[in-house]
Formats: sequence, structure tokens, C-alpha cells
Amino acid sequence: MEYIIVTFMVEREGEYYVSKCLELGTASFGRNEKEALENLVDATEVYLDTLEDLGECRLVLKEKGVRLYSYEPAELEVRRAKFPAGSIIQPTVMTLQTAPA
Repeated sequence: MEYIIVTFMVEREGEYYVSKCLELGTASFGRNEKEALENLVDATEVYLDTLEDLGECRLVLKEKGVRLYSYEPAELEVRRAKFPAGSIIQPTVMTLQTAPA
């Protein structure tokens, strides 16, 4: 197994919470912060699984500057960037299940 670290951001927009993966561009929403994050995890997993099925996962991750780890990272770093006031930032470890190339 391999791992990546991505940054999830949640912001309130009207009556919903919108969640985005800053590195991969996946997005979702929910009625509350927790639901928005759970939906984003699902959307990101589908995206990564699709890339894996197409044999494009490593290429896309490299193009997007996402580092692959051969071990589960113990320490998460938040990207150095300015985030909108009131947004929630959550670094997240995702597991890739493709065989090493």
C-alpha cells in the first residue's frame, strides 16, 4: 500500500457546508461540517480509484505535486497558504491500493 497526504477545506456557503480537496480538486457538500468531510472523503476515494483503474494515478499525482509515501505518514503538515476566514482545514492521509510501478 501507498499513502498520500491531501488538504481538505470546509467552508459554509448559505445553509450548506462545501468541502474541497485543495490538491486534487475534488469537492462535495453537506448539511454540516462532518457530513461535508465524509462526502468529500467518498468523492476523493472514487476519484483515486478511477485514476487507478485507468492506470493514471501516479502520473496525475505527480502532475499535481502530491507526494507518495511507502509508509503511513505519522505527521501531517498543513499547506502554507492563506485560507478564507472561518474555513476548516484538515490534512488527511489517503490510502492507495495499487501495486508499485
